[in-house]
Amino acid sequence: MAVSSAPDATSELIGRNEEVARVDALLDGVRERGGALVIRGEPGIGKSALLDHARGRASTLGARTLATVGVESESELAFAGLHQLLGPIGIRIERLPDPQRQALEAAFGVADLIEADPFRVALAAYRLLSDAADSSPLLLIADDAQWLDRSSLDVLSFIARRLDNEPVVFIAGLRDGFSTALEEAGLPILRPGRLSASDSEKLLDRVASGLFPYVRDRVLAEATGNPLGLVELARTMPEAGDPVELLSPTTAALTARLERAFGARLDGLDEDTRLVLLAAALDGRASIAELLSAATLVCGHEVALSALDSAAERGLAQVHGSEVRFQHPLIRSAVQSTAPPAQRLAMYAALAEVVRDPERRLWHRAACSVGHDDEVATALEEHAQIARRRGAVMVAAAALERAAMLTSDPRQKGERLLQAAELVYDLGRVHVVSRLLSEAESLEVGPLEAARMAWLRQMISGDVWFEKGAAKTFVAIAEQLLAGGDPDAALRSLVPVAHRCWWTRSRPRTRQYIVDAAEGIGSPGDDPRLLVVTALANPELTAPSVRRRVAELRLQELTDPVAAMYVGIAAEKAGDFVAGSRFLARAVERLREQSRLGMLTQALVHYAWAATYADDWEAAERAGAEAATLARETRQPQFGLTGQLVAALAAALRGSETDLDAMLAGPERALTTMKGGPLLAPAHLARGAAALSEGRHEDAFRALWPVFDEEDPAYHRFMRWPAVLDLVEAGAHSEHAADVRRVTGELEQIAERSEPPILRAGLACARPLLSDDDHAEAHFLAALGEESRSYPLLRARTLFSFGRWLRRQRRSADSRAPLRDAIDQFDVLGATRWSERARQELRATGEKIGPRTPDARDRLTAQELQIAQLAAAGLSNREIGERLFLSHRTIGSHLYRIFPKLGITARSQLPAALEPRREQTTAMRHGAEPA
Repeated sequence: MAVSSAPDATSELIGRNEEVARVDALLDGVRERGGALVIRGEPGIGKSALLDHARGRASTLGARTLATVGVESESELAFAGLHQLLGPIGIRIERLPDPQRQALEAAFGVADLIEADPFRVALAAYRLLSDAADSSPLLLIADDAQWLDRSSLDVLSFIARRLDNEPVVFIAGLRDGFSTALEEAGLPILRPGRLSASDSEKLLDRVASGLFPYVRDRVLAEATGNPLGLVELARTMPEAGDPVELLSPTTAALTARLERAFGARLDGLDEDTRLVLLAAALDGRASIAELLSAATLVCGHEVALSALDSAAERGLAQVHGSEVRFQHPLIRSAVQSTAPPAQRLAMYAALAEVVRDPERRLWHRAACSVGHDDEVATALEEHAQIARRRGAVMVAAAALERAAMLTSDPRQKGERLLQAAELVYDLGRVHVVSRLLSEAESLEVGPLEAARMAWLRQMISGDVWFEKGAAKTFVAIAEQLLAGGDPDAALRSLVPVAHRCWWTRSRPRTRQYIVDAAEGIGSPGDDPRLLVVTALANPELTAPSVRRRVAELRLQELTDPVAAMYVGIAAEKAGDFVAGSRFLARAVERLREQSRLGMLTQALVHYAWAATYADDWEAAERAGAEAATLARETRQPQFGLTGQLVAALAAALRGSETDLDAMLAGPERALTTMKGGPLLAPAHLARGAAALSEGRHEDAFRALWPVFDEEDPAYHRFMRWPAVLDLVEAGAHSEHAADVRRVTGELEQIAERSEPPILRAGLACARPLLSDDDHAEAHFLAALGEESRSYPLLRARTLFSFGRWLRRQRRSADSRAPLRDAIDQFDVLGATRWSERARQELRATGEKIGPRTPDARDRLTAQELQIAQLAAAGLSNREIGERLFLSHRTIGSHLYRIFPKLGITARSQLPAALEPRREQTTAMRHGAEPA
């Protein structure tokens, strides 16, 4: 039976009008904006045909195509897919800035100057593609993406999320039944369906018009609308007689029947041809010379290039340059499945002899090893170290796992599985960690390894926040690590449970138990890890000593950004938000420079929280928003949700016109599902702050009270510190006064013992609101002394309250000065709603004052403001992009939208446009209406 070849990319794709239109729409706008699309479906549904169409369309549009194809045998080769994709523009790597160039050279094994973090490799690849797109638009294609190596998939998903403002389109073909980073990236998905009956008939008539009617009907029934099924099942039909057994009435899946159909096309090939095809199936990157040499070793006589002629004639494989490529991945699968197991092992052994690339050679050695082989296991462990330095963490983990399977000593086998689990844990792959630990836990390991396994098991269980006895478990693990001779790991192991103590209602003795365990490890008193554990676990008792030790540290001397982050967290938990913000800002800066996106995500969340109550709301809002974005990249969902809530809190304090409910709805819903409890506290603080700034005191109290109510799931013992003035102002003169006084009485005792600056300042500003008129003025004056100077919002609100109180005492003339000062400070802070309330109060004294003139903070989003400030400081679009992990085009697009919002037309006008407007202040000083 003669069957024509599949249609080429320029011919009509039958039954695919909607799918073609979607691909065309994405490509037709590539010069204005980019995008990404994942074409997902069963084998043979037409994914590759749509990719071929996209390639042809891109060519007519003048776009350049870069492509990579996943091959199952290469899924453990570090950055193999990325290397293939970037190969045609590899010469541009030399033009990249040193950090990006070195990252890609390390990833591709060209140089070993640095240890390449996976995200640094992703950023470098993104920069390379963005630069290449300056010459012409790009189409990136990843076919059979399910078989790309995992390090390449992570990079491609990172890039695909950032193409909106690039003249770059990314389209991937992905087979059903596989889970990859592309799905986790949330990219748009196109799912081609089965062809309709009429379209199936049309396609079958195109490729096999001479079928007997009953055979034609049987092919249509068996293929059930799968395009490849129609073509390949028709190809197997005899010229006459009954259909072959491939069209049997069994319930075998179509994929299996297709594989059998391809297998039938292998029948009749001579041994030499089948061996060359087997070699190609087991190593998709092998050169023709290597394939022929491997086949020669297996069969014992020389195999010639002509052995491939019959495979080409049957449409099974073609020679492309120096490689052999199969016409469809199912042919590769058929070649492997029809080869006897002993022959497959012999071919792996032959490939291990002839392949020149040491990485592929090693994996072939591993594949042909049966039972234990400690020599190969050692080589794999060494390769894992190299892969880790190249930034291919998942490849390193796979090498360690395979090494473990070949290891004869149970203890060493367990250690290698544990190392693999620890690598994968850093990438957030919880299910893989669990599987590796299950394998390792069944083996005999040493006490140190057992402690590391126990710590990992606790961390992936999801019970750290809720499990009873977690403190005892973590302390026991720390003691095991210490006894095993690893005090650094012992101290680090206590950080998570110390975080739990800060977030949850741990008992005092539990908190002290963790502090005692940390201090018992014997680290120096100023060790950042010791500071962060003790400050998180029991801030009420450790705050004074923590602040004293932090004060002795010099920011410039902390070269490790993680150490700076720990010191910043410790300072903030001890109640010094100003110092905490300073150390955390430095940590964010250094982690950003190093492209350590995992730790940067965490540092941004902590910085956002500290900056919020250090009254740098713009920084807090953009840090929280950026953390939420990066959390998706780094698989840290809890940090992402917290970042969103803190960004909303900063926006509420700033009084921006954003829809607060919309900002809070998503994270609140997710955390409620997770039974987040105290993790919801920032949402309550945000709603309370927004209501209070608008003078809605009862609404503010209802929003805030759950954070202060020990019976409420959202109760947070330590988030009460920066919010005490909010609660007092919301409820001190209402039916809730008794509750407010009870809580503030408790907090007064804590402040006396621990002296947290933020709590002391908040209580000082709250006391006038709780006192009678005879003592209020003295309390106001005391609050406006040294205590509140480091916290401008608390001070401005106290000036506002003082002015209001003076007016109620019929001292309108006296009230004007504090009200003017309050307005002045609110305007400097950008506290828009507070400023309007203070203006209304000043007008009530008889003084004329105009409305606040909006400044840049009111017109721009947090990210736009950050970009505008960096541009005003003289950074180029490319420099800003490198800092924010965006392309220069994305920065240019933001600036294009920023200029009209600010009423400017040139970059040189940015500094003046971003300067806070001060004309109101001048007018107030003269008691006149501002122009």
